[in-house]
Amino acid sequence: MKKTLPHLLMTIFVTCVLWSVVVIPSQAQPAGWSGNDELAFLLEINGVSAADSDVENPIPVDLADDVTMGLSIAVGSDIHIYGAVFKFEYLSIPVFSQDIPIDTPVFAPYVGSLLNETYPLADMIPSNVSLISGTISGSFSFTYALLSDMSTNKTSYDDFVLRIGPTGLAAVFSISGMITLGFTLMSIISILFSLDEFQGDILAARKMRRANSAADVGIFPRAVVLRRRRQKESRETLSENEIVQLVSQAASKVWDGKRCPQCGKKWKSQLPFCKKCGISREAGRLHFSQDIAECAPKALKAVPYGGKVTVGKFCKRVKLKPAKGGALAAALTEMKVFQTKDVKVPMRKLMFAGMTVAGIYMSWLQMLGGAIPTLIDIAIMMAGGLAVSVLLALLMKWLARIPPFGYD
Repeated sequence: MKKTLPHLLMTIFVTCVLWSVVVIPSQAQPAGWSGNDELAFLLEINGVSAADSDVENPIPVDLADDVTMGLSIAVGSDIHIYGAVFKFEYLSIPVFSQDIPIDTPVFAPYVGSLLNETYPLADMIPSNVSLISGTISGSFSFTYALLSDMSTNKTSYDDFVLRIGPTGLAAVFSISGMITLGFTLMSIISILFSLDEFQGDILAARKMRRANSAADVGIFPRAVVLRRRRQKESRETLSENEIVQLVSQAASKVWDGKRCPQCGKKWKSQLPFCKKCGISREAGRLHFSQDIAECAPKALKAVPYGGKVTVGKFCKRVKLKPAKGGALAAALTEMKVFQTKDVKVPMRKLMFAGMTVAGIYMSWLQMLGGAIPTLIDIAIMMAGGLAVSVLLALLMKWLARIPPFGYD
């Protein structure tokens, strides 16, 4: 997006070059000036010289106040000035560019004040930049040629840095600061949830590794992935009634007896019956196996041929609680209907969260530390964050490995 400077600025600039009456004897170039011996200039923004401005010493600019600009030139050789250019960039993205045509000769020695005006910053920089709190890099340059060699164009330029909006902790409460803070909190929370999931997955894998068969596991954890053969490779020849009967027998072996299958109350191990509903332990085991067996036909449809689902999703499809659904999955795996050989881990979630945190780190440096990162810097930082996250995710996946159970 381009914006034009006020016509008054253009008129004063060109008029001062052509008919300046403020001419003083040429003298040694003082500190704070930019350019070279042929064409030097003093650009001041809010009283700070562009030559003295850098990342460590940015020019403070408040978007609510006007900006004061002063420009003087010192010519040491006979030159022809073609024009000047103002440029502003945010994260290496151009947000403003203004060409100022001049096209006039200037003879040495010449020192003149070309500009000393106050302007609203909104007239120079697009309004959407008002959302920014941080640093903006700028540059000002003259294009000219020596009268003795008009075939070669030269440039006299200098870069400067503007500090937009509040500094320090106050920058956090700006619009861009609040957005950055929001993304940071979301990424950190995502990482914490991912690590918590990894911890559960590692514990689930440890339980699976301690068993010699699916029946030994008893109740599959929610993160275990169930797989089913493709239909053309299927060896399932049992009828529905036979599957129900076999599942009932297998399920009766995996009930842990911790909760009553009828009322759901915790079952004290020293009692032979449920304290709430009075069901005996043997009757509870039978009730548990019958509930699971009734869902066996539905379970075959819950995992299509050639498909795979986690035990947690499997429980939702067959409409069973995790204890019964996990037991049903274990029973069908023992019957070699399903196969398990891995635990689902949140690798993508961790990788993208780590990448986002690394990218947001550059935003914090830009907003609080006054850094001027480019898009390449941000891309490199995000790539580094992604690489670290991938290595961490692979380590977690290795810790969550399990032995294969089910069909071969």
